[in-house]
Amino acid sequence: MKKISIHHILVITAFLGSLSACKVNTEVTVEPYESGVLVLEEGGFTKGNASVSFINRQTGQITPDIFKKVNSRAIGDVLQSYTELAGRGYLVVNNSNKVEIVDANTFKSVGSIEAGVDQCRYIVPVSNEKAYVSCWGNSPNGSVAVVDLANKVVVKQVMTGVGPEGMLVKGSDLYVANSGGFDTDNTVSIINTQTDAVTSTITVGDVPTHLVIDRNQDIWVLCSGKPTWNSPDRLTKAELIRINSSTKQIVGRITIGGKNINGNPDNLIINGDGTMLYFTLNNAVYSMPVSAATAPIDTPLIRKNLYGLGYDNATNTIYGAYAGDFSQNGYVYRYRTGGQVIDSLRVGLIPSGFYFK
Repeated sequence: MKKISIHHILVITAFLGSLSACKVNTEVTVEPYESGVLVLEEGGFTKGNASVSFINRQTGQITPDIFKKVNSRAIGDVLQSYTELAGRGYLVVNNSNKVEIVDANTFKSVGSIEAGVDQCRYIVPVSNEKAYVSCWGNSPNGSVAVVDLANKVVVKQVMTGVGPEGMLVKGSDLYVANSGGFDTDNTVSIINTQTDAVTSTITVGDVPTHLVIDRNQDIWVLCSGKPTWNSPDRLTKAELIRINSSTKQIVGRITIGGKNINGNPDNLIINGDGTMLYFTLNNAVYSMPVSAATAPIDTPLIRKNLYGLGYDNATNTIYGAYAGDFSQNGYVYRYRTGGQVIDSLRVGLIPSGFYFK
């Protein structure tokens, strides 16, 4: 997320001495992006200039726009999310209505999925052969596309609530947060990954967007509330909902701030051992133990207007994406878990998310 060649680095042990010395040539291939942090950069809306930067954890060195360096073209218009499976990387490019597929270590393009993934948001693989993509635009309400990964095609659309957003797999269940898209929804759909059918729908709070799973195997849903910009009093009720993954029942409901607030929280993440939640609200980052009964917002963990959050389990480091004025290149801030800033790194245009390798 600069200084590492995107081509394979070939380390060659040459013949030492003459041929009669009986030495044998050996060639070791070192992949440039097999370990580090990917920074997902949306790029400008309708500009087609989304990008990915690579950060070396140890040195902080950045390799910018690794997709373009390898493929001599941009990823597309608005990079929404990314995941990896079985040596492949899947870039969900929202406004280009496609999923770009790359070799995960070299970032060389190996294909794409461009039909049936309109206004795609997130992708969740459930096996080496199958994945789900949440899509706002596949129907009037949106749907989840079932993808045949081997053939790179959508084989089915599963109708969910309006504006399916974040997803999470637990056992044979796929949990889908129905955010409402440009409207409002308040449900989580559960899809059986063996039958591709919606088996139940859970009513949560307004505008559910992100899901994480904690150490107790409970699923947390961030419900950011109706947008304050179109609310008469500029206030909204935002909630953290806890779902028991065995019973699929709501077992906890916490109002963020304890009352209606001016703002819509976003970017729910969890630490490596599943004990601490983090989210953004207005110009700050807040944390909350999963054992807590309340989510106070009087004392921020980090005072910074961050557009995206990530947690690096390998180093127990919080990553924050700072988009600035959304017209110039942004920054990545790295923090200790106590909120102390470690450093800041200049990256691409509108950084919004991370993938930790």
